[in-house]
Amino acid sequence: MIHLLPLGDVSEATLQFLASSLQRVFDLPVIPHDPVDLPPSSYDPERRQYSSTQILKSLARFKSSLTQVERALGVVAVDLYAADLNFVLGEADSREGVAVISIARLKPEFYGLPPDEALLHQRILKEAVHELGHTYGLGHCPDPACVMHFSNELKETDQKGESFCPECALL
Repeated sequence: MIHLLPLGDVSEATLQFLASSLQRVFDLPVIPHDPVDLPPSSYDPERRQYSSTQILKSLARFKSSLTQVERALGVVAVDLYAADLNFVLGEADSREGVAVISIARLKPEFYGLPPDEALLHQRILKEAVHELGHTYGLGHCPDPACVMHFSNELKETDQKGESFCPECALL
């Protein structure tokens, strides 16, 4: 079972799309939760970004408060960073079985382009599947079509698929 937790302001349409898509990909029930506030300790005012690592710690506490939870995925609409990185699209903790993704930099309008909901949904799904894959112990894959392929740029995210390659699917 995967629990989907919006932190902050994430649209209901995005959550519904993500829940139904993840259920299809993982063949597991996906339980959406009501939004909760972002942890105040995760915000860095100098960077004007939120620490994905701090959010993962909150997600681990959330997950431990539930029963029969296999994975928890947090979804945020704010810009994230991790240690030594300018930004991240997501981060996962395989030991705790939690992951977080940000839709901020997945939006075409972040780059001055017109909104494109279909493209945004593709990107959100790829990022969610990728990070959840890490929670199952998958590393980065050399196959550029595999969802577990590392994306150095958003165009690489756009080029890869939404599913696991045959080798990653076996793990």
